Formats: sequence, structure tokens, C-alpha cells
Amino acid sequence: MYWIYLTLFVLAILTPQFISREVGLLREEDIEALLIFCFGAFGFMIYLAKEKTLLKLIREKLHLEKQTSLITRDLSDSYSYIGEMNRKLDIVQDFIFDLPKVTAVALKDDSNIYTSLLETVSLLGKTDQVALCFVHTRNKTMECVYEKNGANFFAQSLTAAELLAEGKYFWQTNDRAVVRSPRQARGVSAFLVFGKTVNRIEDSDVFKILVSQALLLYMFEGKGKTLRS
Repeated sequence: MYWIYLTLFVLAILTPQFISREVGLLREEDIEALLIFCFGAFGFMIYLAKEKTLLKLIREKLHLEKQTSLITRDLSDSYSYIGEMNRKLDIVQDFIFDLPKVTAVALKDDSNIYTSLLETVSLLGKTDQVALCFVHTRNKTMECVYEKNGANFFAQSLTAAELLAEGKYFWQTNDRAVVRSPRQARGVSAFLVFGKTVNRIEDSDVFKILVSQALLLYMFEGKGKTLRS
């Protein structure tokens, strides 16, 4: 590219050597000045064209860098999400595999058979504020409430009527999330209520599996035998 500017520079310098007489109404000096101006203008136009091309390349490079950054961030978020989901699935899998043994021991010792489930929800939700509620849908009464470590997170904060009034299987407030069992058993629905540690909970299906297991345990424990839908 530089040879073009060099050629124009040499031509501009040698212009007086090429022009030795007047042409028509133009004097020799006028012709020389006009030719030098044309060489300069031509060189300037070439410079502007190259500058425009360079700016376009810079914009494209910045755009590609931005796209690369977005793709890298999306991939990082995807890997983090996949890793988090795998961790949660492992936790749920361990809970389900250990459920028969834990249930048998709990029934034998007359202890809380939902302790393992509450611990699992606590791990998944990354919170110690976890409550499991069983609500009779027809009578709108709270049959049982189990809370992790006997905490008073749920007690007196929600009623059976309020839980049923939502008419949803999953909803969130500023400080808590609520998951309802997709099905009823003998007129009873199970609800998981736990504190929120993130802005939004996306994987509600995992908690629906757990609350369904809780309802199954409730029926298995025998507390739902006298209820009628």
C-alpha cells in the first residue's frame, strides 16, 4: 500500500520536470499546481478508503469479541446449570435409594420419617428454613406440619386456606417458595415451604418429586386412612 503513496509523492515532485510549456489558457505554474493537487487529492481519497475499511474491520472485530464473550458466558452458565442439576439429581437419587431403609428405621423407632426428606430439601434449596405440610383439601384444615430441626419458620405464617387458595403447584414470594404435590391422596395435598436463597427457583420439578414422595409416605404411615375426599 505504501508504494502508492510513494509513487504519488515522486510524481508530485517531478511534475515541474514534465511541464515545460503553457497549455491553452493555463500557464505552466497553473498546470503544475493542478497536477500536484490532483495527486494529493487522489492520495487523500485512497487514505480515506483505507481508513473506512480499517474502521469496518475494527467494528467487526469488536462485534466478534462481544459475541465470543456472550457465548463464553452462556457456555459457562450452561455448564454451571448442568453441574448444579447433576448435583441435585444425585441428592434426590440418594434420598430415593435410602428411602426404604430410612423409613423402616423411623417407623421402628417411632421417629419422624420425614427427617431425611426435609434434609434433602434443605440441601437442594440451600436453606435451613424448610416445612412440610399436609392439608385436607375439602375441610381446608392443616393435618400435620413438620419443620426441619423443629424451627418455627412456617408455623402461624400460612394457613391451609391460604395454601389452597393459590390454586398453583409452585409459586414464589420474596422470601419463600411453595411446592404443592401434583396429585391428592384421600383428599390430602402435601406442601413444601422453604426459604429462598436465590432470586428465582427454576427447577421446581425436582421439588415436586420430593413433595409427591412425602405424600406417599404420609399415606404409608397410615395418617391418611381415615380421610375421605
